[in-house]
Amino acid sequence: NLLTLCARNVVAAELGGFFIESPPFNLESCFNDSEAIMPLIFVLSAGADPTEYLLSLAADKGYSDRLHFISLGQGQGPKAEALIKLGWDTGDWVCLQNCHLAASWMGKLEQIQESQDPKKINEEYRLWLTSMPSPTFPVPVLQNGIKITNEPPKGLRANLGRTFQDISEDVFEACPTKPNEFKTLLFGLSFFHAVILERRKFGPIGWNIPYEWMDSDFQVSREQVRMYLVAQPEIPWATLLYIIAEVNYGGRVTDDK
Repeated sequence: NLLTLCARNVVAAELGGFFIESPPFNLESCFNDSEAIMPLIFVLSAGADPTEYLLSLAADKGYSDRLHFISLGQGQGPKAEALIKLGWDTGDWVCLQNCHLAASWMGKLEQIQESQDPKKINEEYRLWLTSMPSPTFPVPVLQNGIKITNEPPKGLRANLGRTFQDISEDVFEACPTKPNEFKTLLFGLSFFHAVILERRKFGPIGWNIPYEWMDSDFQVSREQVRMYLVAQPEIPWATLLYIIAEVNYGGRVTDDK
């Protein structure tokens, strides 16, 4: 159990801390390397949700109203195909979420990608795919696309650093009525989120089941903290405790143990 930790310490001592720290997640650099006929594939991992990064990139590029999401599943294949062909013509972005849940449609996705004619596709069009590692995901699509993964950082310090790196100045200053209280609660929430994620590496000693807490749980909780601080004259501790701990995070716990 200590081998990985010792190896990290040796690398840090001999080569420097730069080589053991995950680089900042930069979706724009991936986008700059892409082309219209080249899908961008998010390889999902527990605790990481790329949706917020994609929405932020779309806003920066002026594509907030031209980014179309569809979660694949039963009966969603024809809708996804229609959206892709719409994007070919208009240059809109299309994001097909949870491809691993639509195994029967993956063959059709492969056909669509192979039938692309670069001369007939708008240069601004992009296809974004999200999927857990799955044997049903078409290999040609995987080979021709840009693979992107954003695993949660390892360690409390790295988790906290990544969390605050993703918080913009506007969000950090979003509660002018109670700025000190909001920033203090924001740090507490960030630390709580980091501990929740970090405990999973201890297996059943940490959690009975590796529950899939995501960045979206933190983002929703952060917004609720801001809303209640703005709306209430005092900090509603009991309300925040129940909503965040019991509903947002506790709602992921589905077993009776």
